[in-house]
Amino acid sequence: MRQLVLNSYWVKTQYSRPDAQTGVNVTTLYDEIGYPLTVQNVTTKPGLLSPIHNHGTWGVIFQIRGEERHTFWRRVNPAEKPLQIEPVGEHLLGPGEILSLHPDAIHQVETVGQKISLTFQFYGDTQPKSRFQFEPETQTARRF
Repeated sequence: MRQLVLNSYWVKTQYSRPDAQTGVNVTTLYDEIGYPLTVQNVTTKPGLLSPIHNHGTWGVIFQIRGEERHTFWRRVNPAEKPLQIEPVGEHLLGPGEILSLHPDAIHQVETVGQKISLTFQFYGDTQPKSRFQFEPETQTARRF
């Protein structure tokens, strides 16, 4: 992953500025129907805080520019209360760093600092039926 991003002019230049209203822009670089692989560059504006969510698949994130704080959550009692979650830690991802996510990972992302964040993201099978946005206060989740 590091070798690909650092040595690829194309990967580092295929993006758009974050949308003025949402603060995010996703540039899909590869997404083939029926093939479990999605490759994208994502830009986010400074101060943006994502909802708490999962991806429902494995993922690898390479921070090209800017910084992101990833706060990780876990299910408190998956068998009895699968939607009850609690924070378990965080990681500040800086330029040149890589973060990998397992299929059960739940996280929230905040763009920190004054720079736009640009990440190269590589995911397995991204099915909407397995992606959720979590609300810890109400112990609910909805499709994301």
